Amino acid sequence: MSSGVEIVLNKGVPDKGNSGDLRNVLIETGLQVLAEDGLEKLTLRRVAARAGVSHAAPAYHFKGLPELLGFMCAIGFERLIKAMEDAQHHAPETPRDSLVAICEGYVSFAIANRGLIQLMFSNRRGLVDDAPLKPSAERAYSILREACAPFEPVGSDPESTETMVWSLVHGFAFLRIGKRFVNPYRSSIEPEISDVLPQLTLKPSN
Repeated sequence: MSSGVEIVLNKGVPDKGNSGDLRNVLIETGLQVLAEDGLEKLTLRRVAARAGVSHAAPAYHFKGLPELLGFMCAIGFERLIKAMEDAQHHAPETPRDSLVAICEGYVSFAIANRGLIQLMFSNRRGLVDDAPLKPSAERAYSILREACAPFEPVGSDPESTETMVWSLVHGFAFLRIGKRFVNPYRSSIEPEISDVLPQLTLKPSN
């Protein structure tokens, strides 16, 4: 699925005459800086230097660092969508297996993209404009919602099942990222999401 944010990977110095390519290269470079150096060291000046362009170049494409972070988050949600859909595609076609696969894709993405997923769900970015981020974020959530749809609500709220599963998989992913399951107070080995996702009741078929 596309949110209208396209990454173009160029080798070497990007073509300064092609504004679309340069913007995409700056976004990809921002993702690289985030992965390698962390959010605290991610600045427009550092991104420009890593991309091999003038430190003033990002100002022609983004309304400051917050907008660049917004585009980076949009790419993050696109990649999360792909991780979940790829996992679902290879799973048996049963509601339970499909849901487990989506959760596994979510966790795998989080582990492989620690800095990015923390940014995606952070309140720190202070985005100038949520427009680039919103479609991909909504699509990512809709995948979870669709996978939960075959099951009865676990509470009085009709959306309680998807809320419970989202809370569980998101918390599980961050515990895995922080290696919090491996500690002297636990005797069990590090669990998989399939080990902790509860059994859910299917809705009656029509």
